[in-house]
Amino acid sequence: MKKTHLISLVATPLALVLCGVYWLNCAPSYVKDAEARVSSYLSYSYGPTTCKSDEKELNAWTMKCQIASGKKDLNYTVYPAEKAPEGSSRSFYIVAEDAAAKQSAKAELMVYLNINTHTS
Repeated sequence: MKKTHLISLVATPLALVLCGVYWLNCAPSYVKDAEARVSSYLSYSYGPTTCKSDEKELNAWTMKCQIASGKKDLNYTVYPAEKAPEGSSRSFYIVAEDAAAKQSAKAELMVYLNINTHTS
């Protein structure tokens, strides 16, 4: 009985810490939607692609997409739809941050995401 009690005393705080770390590193749903959609659309045009995001500031996430062939890395900023200057039919709004990302905005399915390619 003492071993079980001791194990629970150690396991409970550890579980709480792990849950807290996961919660703090968890991206909002609009960012996850953007990662999935952009990764899928880029994969269609360029081959297997993975996108990962990191919080840049409140309601702004940097998203880096890597094409498996190694030819390009694309950098975007993802915002919630309400930040879009002209509205958005999706949960997210994307701004292309480099030349490769701006070029990708014109590729096949990517045009449907209405990626902002203008410099401010």
